[in-house]
Amino acid sequence: MSRLLDKLNDRQKEAVTQIDGPLLVVAGAGSGKTRVLTHRLAHIIDQQKAKPWEILAVTFTNKAAGEMKERIGELVGFDVSRMWVSTFHRFAARFLRMESDAIGYPSNFTIADTDDSKSLIKRAMNELGLNSGSQFTPDSVMRKISSAKNKLYDATQYAAEADGYYDQQVAKVFNMYEKKLIASHAFDFDDLIGASVKLLSANDDIRQKWQSRFRYLLVDEYQDTNRAQYLLLRNLVGPEKNICVVGDEDQSIYGWRGADISNILNFEKDYSGGKVVMLEQNYRSTQTILQAASATIKNNLSRKDKTLWSDIEGGDKIKISLQESQTDEADWVVRRATVLRERFPLKEMVVLYRTNAQSRAFEEILRRANMPYQIVGGISFYQRKEIKDIVAYLKLISNPSDEASFVRTVNYPKRALGQASLARLSTYAAENNMSLLSACENCDAIVTLGARPRIGFKAFAQLINKLRDEADKQPIDNFIRHLLEETGLHDALRDDDPLAGEARLENIDEFIAAAADFFHRHEEPTLDNFLAEITLYTNLDNYQDTDDRLTLMTLHNAKGLEYDVVFITGLEEGLFPMARAFDNPSELEEERRLLYVGITRARKVLKLTAARFRFRFGGEESVPSRFIKEIPDELTEKIDNRSYRYEFGKTSKSQTSMFSKATHAAPKPEGMHYEYEDEEGIRRGNIVHHPKFGQGRIINVSGSGESMRLDVDFASVGPKKLIAKYANLTVISQ
Repeated sequence: MSRLLDKLNDRQKEAVTQIDGPLLVVAGAGSGKTRVLTHRLAHIIDQQKAKPWEILAVTFTNKAAGEMKERIGELVGFDVSRMWVSTFHRFAARFLRMESDAIGYPSNFTIADTDDSKSLIKRAMNELGLNSGSQFTPDSVMRKISSAKNKLYDATQYAAEADGYYDQQVAKVFNMYEKKLIASHAFDFDDLIGASVKLLSANDDIRQKWQSRFRYLLVDEYQDTNRAQYLLLRNLVGPEKNICVVGDEDQSIYGWRGADISNILNFEKDYSGGKVVMLEQNYRSTQTILQAASATIKNNLSRKDKTLWSDIEGGDKIKISLQESQTDEADWVVRRATVLRERFPLKEMVVLYRTNAQSRAFEEILRRANMPYQIVGGISFYQRKEIKDIVAYLKLISNPSDEASFVRTVNYPKRALGQASLARLSTYAAENNMSLLSACENCDAIVTLGARPRIGFKAFAQLINKLRDEADKQPIDNFIRHLLEETGLHDALRDDDPLAGEARLENIDEFIAAAADFFHRHEEPTLDNFLAEITLYTNLDNYQDTDDRLTLMTLHNAKGLEYDVVFITGLEEGLFPMARAFDNPSELEEERRLLYVGITRARKVLKLTAARFRFRFGGEESVPSRFIKEIPDELTEKIDNRSYRYEFGKTSKSQTSMFSKATHAAPKPEGMHYEYEDEEGIRRGNIVHHPKFGQGRIINVSGSGESMRLDVDFASVGPKKLIAKYANLTVISQ
């Protein structure tokens, strides 16, 4: 026992040894969360409170789950491969396969990834006559459906609450999309958890069986759970309430995709008698960086009171750099990174931004400087076209009812099976309640099909059925090689684009190597299990920081990572925080939490930047983010390279005065609306906010007093003429 506790501080020991009953561990950034998680699980096993397979631990990435299981094995000194440590989605997929009889699905159901879902939604929209356009796009409809599913709404419930034309049309797509998933024997990512919750909630025997299976539950990153994940856990917790959740409400940054911060804030209400342990000692960052993080996050209301502290005294002051343009900003960052290479390797530096579009300026400067870099969060390996093509074949072989995989593969490589022929086949399949592959086998009965398409469809069905017979008779890697030859994919990849063909074939070789690795390490190396594993990968699961390259990524992707040097860029009103957060207190708090996450990624050096002019929405002047003003002056060094001669013909203010603290007006009832005093009154160039039109810039002022009239250029609606007395404007910045 002592060896598991020796290197823990007092609060960590308390979290590890408090085994029974509900426990909330509020783990501040860099406070040793992973150590507490792994030592707690090892301690439960060491104290013989449970066998490894009687513990369920869930987290959000496959990488985190794998590392957790590996470290637990090292701590206990024996094989823990039977331990249930996985992501929410992987657990749900495994659970549903084991309970497939109860849900009326075959155990080899398909997991539809994002592209599969988008394909099915697009087909549903086409069949309903909703052509993709500015109002209805597969992406926007898919987001609506996903949001509904995360609240455990099905198509019927969504339709009942649909308000307005747009939601009513989405309801129709939702209904047809559900039918297509059912016909394909498929679950999308949201369904995996939703179906698990519905099964556990509706079936007492199954719920009690699984509550008995797991004596202890441990949940990582609890602040990121949504409603469906919350209910999944509630259904799995037994009468003893042996659940430990670990998280930090100050790092809750996924509200836009359904995460509900109230889950962690209300833990003590949900689990009466629960204990709370605060981890506030930070082992990552300098005290200067932590003071800056604490100074910003304390402005949020939805949080538990805690303050990070560190034994790492002092540290470099935080550089705040204001540049004239986004190009100047990128140039300044790259020049600073060049200097810092004398102290730190490039792989220990990261450039963080609010939106992916901001990477362009940095890439251009980095290429000119011949500095190696990598962008995290682009197309992941398993989203590359050549990999998606092979996976679609494998999915169809595993599950012949999979409509999305059929559509992707039936005419690739080319088989002279066009969209018109596919539409006739689809109509016949729907009328006869059969899969598209079954319709291929019976296509002689489709009188509207020509002779050539019939031959093509029948040949395709024969090919898939032949491969199905061969799938589990050899190792997966060998079978994939065989599939490439039988389908003609190998030649097609090489011939489609001779220049890119070799790179694609190299990716195929890497995919085959992944299949071989899976075959040798997995207990049940079946095709179904292989597909489940690769479908549930996230973009960051394959992230490597071994090469000495500067990393570029969004702030959301940075969560869970740490670097010696962190640049946080684009700290401007309307970009960070986003303009949509100005009138929404909860969104503004989430934007501030996102900055907090970015700041606490830094171990030794933190630099913040903003640009006065950025090419967004056709180009507009930007003002420094309100978040910059929340960092105490004594922690910062300021650099202002902005010019003020672009429009007025004279310098309007001294550069240093733009950094001066603005006085906050008393908060409005909602508690999070900021106003800045303007000592000189309303004038040309002010950035203002209007209750209806949002943010804009005053481009002209005429008259005075009650007769003062303003021309304001709003980002959302363009120029508007307003009477100052009645405009109800808030001056955001001068």
